[in-house]
Amino acid sequence: MTNQWNHMKKKFAVVLTAVVGTTVILSGCGQAGANESAVKYTKGDKVVELKFWTSAMEQVNKDLVDQFNKTKGAELNIHVSAEYQGDYSEIQQKVNAAAIANTLPNAFIGEVSQTKGFADSNTIVDLEPFMKVNDFNRDDFKIGDLDNLYVDKDMYAFPHMRSLPVMYVNKTLAKKVGLNENGPATFDELESYMETAYKATGKTPMYLLNNDLWILEALLSSYSNTNMLNDEETATNINSKGAVELISFLRDGVSKGLIKVFNPTQLNDFVGAVSDPDTLLTFSSIGGYKIFLGLAAKSKYELGVAMIPEGKGGTRGVPVGGSNVYMSNTGTEEEKAATFEFMEWLSDTEQAAYASANTGYLPTRLSSLDTDLMKKTMAEFPGYKVAIDELKFSKKRPTTGVYHEVETLVVSRLGDILTDNKDVQQGLDALAKDVNAILTR
Repeated sequence: MTNQWNHMKKKFAVVLTAVVGTTVILSGCGQAGANESAVKYTKGDKVVELKFWTSAMEQVNKDLVDQFNKTKGAELNIHVSAEYQGDYSEIQQKVNAAAIANTLPNAFIGEVSQTKGFADSNTIVDLEPFMKVNDFNRDDFKIGDLDNLYVDKDMYAFPHMRSLPVMYVNKTLAKKVGLNENGPATFDELESYMETAYKATGKTPMYLLNNDLWILEALLSSYSNTNMLNDEETATNINSKGAVELISFLRDGVSKGLIKVFNPTQLNDFVGAVSDPDTLLTFSSIGGYKIFLGLAAKSKYELGVAMIPEGKGGTRGVPVGGSNVYMSNTGTEEEKAATFEFMEWLSDTEQAAYASANTGYLPTRLSSLDTDLMKKTMAEFPGYKVAIDELKFSKKRPTTGVYHEVETLVVSRLGDILTDNKDVQQGLDALAKDVNAILTR
């Protein structure tokens, strides 16, 4: 694979102080950061050195850190060193290991569903005291569901980059075979789209990469108004009537040659498949928008972005994904105060716009949409507008600290359920038993 494809692979595998002040604020939350104190940062004579572990979009995060060091950081005598730690799963493992070894960075990026797990293990701190002493206004964080920033009612994370599952459409092929280039609006239309393209090309029209439960969460919510876990997150719905109906729909597509599902070790095959001008559709993150545009341009077809189709009852639900930035439970009061200054800057309007415009992820502030950069970006790349419109259907991801284990298990078993000839209900019942064992352990 060329260097370009290696770069794309890294992006896919995605998938963040001399204390002179005297004010101390205590939080009243019953979670792991309940007794956290905070002071307002005041510039001292010495430079405060901070370590920031990054994930996902490596170069953009590095560029942002460089910008901070040259501007706000230089002004405040704060210097941040960015260290890339791999995809969301890799950084989670490294953070957990660092917490045990007492070698945590001052701040780090993590996937949105990891907040409660980090808080319950006392790896991160409650940001409420820091926001209070700094008069921080969170009202601008209004893009998409915000529940994955909180544990109970306290904020433990700042949003960094936000993504939603979307449907990518080969507009050139759709027009060629007589289909609406905007893509199917419902799952019934989706089946018709695939059948039409298959008859015209003789090739599989839709490919999926089975490396992220996030996509399945969106399909479950939209196809049958089903969540992966119950409201209490004590049991799974993976073997419910709605889940059986969805998996049966997908397996029927696989058996007819309309859908092919690649496992996580087949990323190169997936990239090749979605690059084929005879491929009509795929579901993936809006965070990969510019990557998919690059693949389409190389293969000389026009790419469009559409919402996840509606279910039979007009249902549509999409889990909010992407990354948060966390303050680690480490360092002096001086370092924590300086870390908050960096996190506040990183989350601000212009930086949120920069991160979005240079990746494909959505900005995390409403005010970012009014910047010249985002206006220009949305005019040039209309898929952003589709994803922003889809935010009205956004839902939080599960928050249980063991959900990463659930994801790994379901992803490892789903491929077999989609491709074998065994009863779908029986396969999902067996999977649900093992998932519930994790949830109730």
